[in-house]
Amino acid sequence: MAEGRYVFDNAVTAETEVRFSGLEATFDPSTIGYLTGVGVTDGWMCWEIGAGGGSIARWLAERVGPTGSVLATDIDPRFIPASQLHQLQVVRHDVTTDAIPAARYDLIHARLVLSHLPQRLDVLVRLSQALRPGGWLVIEDFSGAFERGIERAGRADARYRKVHVALGEFLARSNDNQSDFAASLPHLLASLGLADVGGEGRVVFGRGGSPAARVIEAGLRQVGDQMIAAELVDRSALEEAIIHLTTPASMVSLPAMVSAWGRQK
Repeated sequence: MAEGRYVFDNAVTAETEVRFSGLEATFDPSTIGYLTGVGVTDGWMCWEIGAGGGSIARWLAERVGPTGSVLATDIDPRFIPASQLHQLQVVRHDVTTDAIPAARYDLIHARLVLSHLPQRLDVLVRLSQALRPGGWLVIEDFSGAFERGIERAGRADARYRKVHVALGEFLARSNDNQSDFAASLPHLLASLGLADVGGEGRVVFGRGGSPAARVIEAGLRQVGDQMIAAELVDRSALEEAIIHLTTPASMVSLPAMVSAWGRQK
């Protein structure tokens, strides 16, 4: 992860741990599917950017075996547990300012990292240059495109959706009011001259209290006061939304996760 504009503070808090575990439970299976699909195997040199809780870095380390290597980086790597796998190296690194080696990696993967960076397009170029010939770049990030068209099922859902939309607006303001970066990912990778570019979008629904709901709840708890200060929501609406997210009868969805990939020629 890079410093500067990242909205969710990764200090050691219950919300941070809930967010990491919820994201891992919700998205690791599909991420592993994409990484398997590009051919990660024994001996590969991989870089996991914004490693968070370290689950994908650990999976990669087991996949590449003792003849491979995995570099797991984050601006706050304390949540990545120690590993007995000598091929896994954990390093504090800011992808926007620290050196990025060129023409080195068989795989570079980042999930929910680049959209938070004002320098995201420059970073994307530099990451493509850090690939070996034949190496893969796999980038995943949230898109709000699907949610803008969701039909509200009832009054409670409609009130909750207003807070969820406000959270999206807060994140957009915090990230330079960016256009939908994630929805553009396949086009951006193609513009870099990568081969075999592809992508998919995946929307996860869950009941209140599910891992998906806990991700949103943790986010609201972390930035709720800032949203109120920005006059995007009021306290009662925020509290009602959190109750909605913890109520088993509720049904909620995370933003669409866009996963895109391309291969250096």
